[in-house]
Amino acid sequence: MSKNSLNEEELREICEDAFVNIKEACITLQEKTKCSNKVVVDMLNNVIDFYTSKKLK
Repeated sequence: MSKNSLNEEELREICEDAFVNIKEACITLQEKTKCSNKVVVDMLNNVIDFYTSKKLK
């Protein structure tokens, strides 16, 4: 991904869109698997670990 200069409003919109998409994915996961909130939190922590282990570019 190339570095873009985003203004505050654009960044806010991107963050809001990402939150909604992630939340909807978690809801869908729970609806399909009937898994607990703990499973969803563990999955999200794995995603965090994945991204924090990557070098920032």
